[in-house]
Amino acid sequence: MMHIDPWVAILAVAFAGALVVSLTRLLVKWLLMRHASERSSRVIGKALRPAQFMAATGGVQLLLLVQKEVPGWGGNLDGGPEGWNANLSQALLFGTAASGAWLISNLLSVAKDPIQERWGSLQQSDVDGRKRRTQVIVLYRLISAGVWMVAVGLVLFNIPELRAFGTTMLGAAGVAAVVASLAAQTMLSNLFAGMALAFGDALRLEDVVVIEGEWGRIEEITLSYVVVRIWDERRLILPTQYFNDHAYVNWTRDNPKVLGTIYMDVDWRLPVDEARTELNRYLESHPQWDGRRAEIVVTDASGPYMQIRLVVSAPDPSSQWDLRCAVREHMIRWIVDDRPHCIPRMRVNSYQSVMDVRSGTFGAEETGSGPIGDTEIRALLNETPFQQRRPDPA
Repeated sequence: MMHIDPWVAILAVAFAGALVVSLTRLLVKWLLMRHASERSSRVIGKALRPAQFMAATGGVQLLLLVQKEVPGWGGNLDGGPEGWNANLSQALLFGTAASGAWLISNLLSVAKDPIQERWGSLQQSDVDGRKRRTQVIVLYRLISAGVWMVAVGLVLFNIPELRAFGTTMLGAAGVAAVVASLAAQTMLSNLFAGMALAFGDALRLEDVVVIEGEWGRIEEITLSYVVVRIWDERRLILPTQYFNDHAYVNWTRDNPKVLGTIYMDVDWRLPVDEARTELNRYLESHPQWDGRRAEIVVTDASGPYMQIRLVVSAPDPSSQWDLRCAVREHMIRWIVDDRPHCIPRMRVNSYQSVMDVRSGTFGAEETGSGPIGDTEIRALLNETPFQQRRPDPA
């Protein structure tokens, strides 16, 4: 029988394994040419590289197993220590396990994409879709991590040196086991917290939240951390355990529709009914108002100012912020242009006021009803500011 150099045979088998996978891919594509879809093309493309690597390493492993007892192939014919055959087999085992995990992860990724597409595009109004998509992503990452852990465990279990090391560690137990469990406590707590977030329905992708005083959206949820996209494009990264230990505000958990409030200080003479009419007139033509709520109420009336609260409704938090800013700007412009006497001001007794009192013209311009009488002027000069704004007892 003709002698073949082991390394030449190994390279030939590895090349043949990769070639068989490539030919199989071409054959499958040809058979599916008439009925091929984008999904099947993606499956074939994702599986090609890991399948080639797996076929090459698996073929060489099989060759080494068959040729192990043949002279020149690194066997232990004389009962001595194993040669390069066993060492190469262990290395190839790692490659085969890694390529298998790679292949399964790629196939899971292809299976995940249509499920994500089915549940929408993370729109604020699609609450159920965002929930399902969050669960699919976290579940995919969890299964992928499990596949890689199984692959690594399979390799370690089949290496005698590492298996003996593991047995020694288990025998030591005691303090080492306690230290190891304490060290892994944070990692495990984050892992379980990530699973709880995915399936507990408390947080979803693209939810609008307020955390640590920052307003942002949930951009990514993993098994160990959550990424929050702040409004100014910064990223706040928090461990998943944080969401179990701290309270946070979720604006879009059940419904993206929100109310917005604007507080304004105005003069006491502001006609509130006219302000309500102006607010409704402005909102009717504003595209970010959803028509649910538009009101003005007086929330405080102490001191020199009157405080009013404007409440408007919007279909989502982003529109709510823009609508609040637009309403505030419009109402300020309306007061300045049409009701300038309602601009908030601090009233003090100035020198000019005293001169107006003496000349009998005090208050004529503002009231439009002529000079104030002597009795009112004396009361104004004698009373303190506190007494002036104190209501008369009934």
